Amino acid sequence: MRSRLVNILFIGLSIGIEAIYVHAGSANFLLLCILVVFATLSVTLGGYLDNDYYDHDIDHVNGKEGIIVSKNIINSLYFAGVVLGILYGLIQSQGIWSRSITYSLFFLFPAILLHFYASTLSRHKGIGNIIIAGLCCFSLALPGLITLYPRKDYWIALTPFLLILFISTYIREIAKDAEDVKGDLAHGRTTLPVLLGNYFATFFTILNFLTLALVILGFGLYYKYTWIAIALTSYLMIYNVLRKSFSWRKTQQAWKGFIALGVLLRILFLHTDLL
Repeated sequence: MRSRLVNILFIGLSIGIEAIYVHAGSANFLLLCILVVFATLSVTLGGYLDNDYYDHDIDHVNGKEGIIVSKNIINSLYFAGVVLGILYGLIQSQGIWSRSITYSLFFLFPAILLHFYASTLSRHKGIGNIIIAGLCCFSLALPGLITLYPRKDYWIALTPFLLILFISTYIREIAKDAEDVKGDLAHGRTTLPVLLGNYFATFFTILNFLTLALVILGFGLYYKYTWIAIALTSYLMIYNVLRKSFSWRKTQQAWKGFIALGVLLRILFLHTDLL
């Protein structure tokens, strides 16, 4: 549970920072930021609880304990996120209902995907991991998308962060699957570690090197981003040097730290004069 709360905290922090940046100077600035953050967190929390609901038996085999709540609570969280999205749209579009409904789709679509991930997609050949990684990127880009933020330099700067976030989240998700392989096998899940078997470790190593390559290409080759490349690369190198033993749990925790560092660097990128 503590891990989930930390995840939600970082999601709220990253979205809040992006929302503050793209809404700066807007009417109802504070209210718009609050609505987009709480709408996203409602959908996210609903997704976490939905996943625990469907994974209860598997978690039991793996010695984990999720928080099991009724489907009514889960659906209420999804619904609250969509309603807050509609309210955001009404304020942002100055009362135009057609635009407000359009804005609500930015929250309804992730809620639907999270439910299908929990109930179905997480069981099939790594598809669910791609969905989760994509939704993490979507959440970071959400404030800019729902405001149709026009500045091209904003999206150019955000894109490397989105790419790194996608692959690092994907790596963390498949590391979690590797940790939970016992329960997945017991309940017939065809996750990527189950599918690849002995080849999974090689695949995982390749993804690690691919991440380093993306960090260098995305940040290191452009002088303004060099400090970001140094920070992210140093994190991975220090972790591998200091690691005393290997376990999938420690690996996925290390990648969680990598993602958190990326979020903090994004905050520095937006709200300081370092660049």
